[in-house]
Amino acid sequence: MLLLGVAWAGSTMYAAGQAQNFSNDTAKTIDTALKTNKLGSVEKHVYTRGLTESTDDLYIVLSDKLAPYHLHVRNHIKHGPLPGFQAVAQAVIDSEIIWDAKTQAAIDKALGGKKPVIHTVVGLGGTTDTTFMVPAGQYADSDVKGTWTALNAHFQTNNGGRGLSGSLIWPSGVIGPGNGDPSQGVLKINDVRYTVDQQPYLKSLSQGQSSFTIASIELPEKLGGLKTLNVTTRTGPQGANLESSTQASVAEIAYQDTKFSQLLLKLSATQLNSAALESLIAVFQQPDYQKMLQSGETVSDQTYRKLWADAKPSLGKLLAGNPKLAIDEVSVQTPDGPLKLNLGAQIVDGQSIDLSSFDSSFDAGASDQSAEKAMGLLQNLKLTADIEGKEQVIAGLLSSSGNDTAQSIAQSIDPLIEQGMITRSGDTLKTHLEFSKGAATINGKPFQ
Repeated sequence: MLLLGVAWAGSTMYAAGQAQNFSNDTAKTIDTALKTNKLGSVEKHVYTRGLTESTDDLYIVLSDKLAPYHLHVRNHIKHGPLPGFQAVAQAVIDSEIIWDAKTQAAIDKALGGKKPVIHTVVGLGGTTDTTFMVPAGQYADSDVKGTWTALNAHFQTNNGGRGLSGSLIWPSGVIGPGNGDPSQGVLKINDVRYTVDQQPYLKSLSQGQSSFTIASIELPEKLGGLKTLNVTTRTGPQGANLESSTQASVAEIAYQDTKFSQLLLKLSATQLNSAALESLIAVFQQPDYQKMLQSGETVSDQTYRKLWADAKPSLGKLLAGNPKLAIDEVSVQTPDGPLKLNLGAQIVDGQSIDLSSFDSSFDAGASDQSAEKAMGLLQNLKLTADIEGKEQVIAGLLSSSGNDTAQSIAQSIDPLIEQGMITRSGDTLKTHLEFSKGAATINGKPFQ
């Protein structure tokens, strides 16, 4: 029994240390993310360590144009190997946000005295399993009245946080005027869902997919709304490359008396050399450069020179693969007919680009030369655009754009057709724009 007691105490001390390391790493990650994105910082991090239980306090300040907002997050930690006899793990963490007295009273009233739940189990191997729940509730004052159902989420991480999987579900929420007058309309959101399954690929890159859906949104004042929003993203290797695609669709969107249907947006990034991307990320994650980004200091020419020298081999390899970014499709069914647009940007003959010619760009008085060299890269850039739609739709969009040139085009479509700049098939107009090797064409004819 004595030996078992010593073993338990030793493993608990070890788990306590591991929990503190996990807490410190998390605080640093949050601080880095806030500073890098100019959102704020971690003001103070206090870890009060005990044998079987500890308290971790994180004081965060969020940037605001009017005044900073201070946030206090407290984590109650039970240490392993049998934390609170709830699991076999390094630690079990229950988190809470500590508000000022007035805000806390309002939250307690809105949630009927129930508390939000943020419960995390840190596994023996460093994985995390987090349950997040906001109870159903209601809020009302003289201006606003709202009700919502419970929000539930469950996420797991692995590989030091690089692997993430889980889901979030929020069935509904309604916000309306405080007097409850239905004629003034309400904002309704129904069936919000998010799922993600992302796993490490190489050291810094990830692969996987995510999905975000909303069944419907109804705007107040009978302004309109949308039905069936669905956004999916997929990223994964294709041979030696990493490729990514995003597709967003809306079954119907309405504003006042105008309705659009079958909205579709497809984006893609292809032919991105994985090893080159990995190396570039490593360059920009260098501690000295990250420190400058977080502090907001002006980056010196010397630092830029070093970054350029470090990044140049990887950037050259990335360009040699002729990477392509594209809006593969933007399409919509308007009240007057369909409209479709495709845009693409791709590097061509990337292996011929001599990045060494930019080495002197950081020298004094080199701005004119740098601009000239940058213009030279246009020879290696290919841009394409395809536009297709009902003549009435295109003419209407051009006329309502507020641009004098666009309005002029709307009034002179027939001459453009005669010049071959636009083709007509029935009541549908099409055109293909291209910029390649430093020259622009429309439907294969030089653009002047």
